Amino acid sequence: MNPLILDTSYLIDYFNGKYFTNDDSVENAIKEKRVYYNGIILTELISGVRHKKDKSRMELVLSGLTYLPLKYSDFSRAGEIRNELFKQGFSMSTPDSLIATHAKEYNLKLITMDSFFLKAGDLIEIKVEIPTVL
Repeated sequence: MNPLILDTSYLIDYFNGKYFTNDDSVENAIKEKRVYYNGIILTELISGVRHKKDKSRMELVLSGLTYLPLKYSDFSRAGEIRNELFKQGFSMSTPDSLIATHAKEYNLKLITMDSFFLKAGDLIEIKVEIPTVL
């Protein structure tokens, strides 16, 4: 099984108590240290925290994941991805392109609730999974 990167949209639903069809596989991947996040995801999560206990819970969950730092080359590649997609009539935000860059660079399957990643994933050749909420 591929290592995973958990998108902000998935993590928000997880923090809100939703259960997914892929819960067992994500939990196993976490136990096997095959789940990643980056600074973009961290920034988006922190910007949505409303209570101190929520931040503590978020930090606890993230402590079980592996942090991928963003490098100069990641920003350059994200720009290239945005440019490639724009030429094909598809727009992707800078934060999403940085998440996609890590998915592509490290061959990570992106777990997300954002359906636009399905089309983008095909165009930039990254694996994307949108789990079903139970």
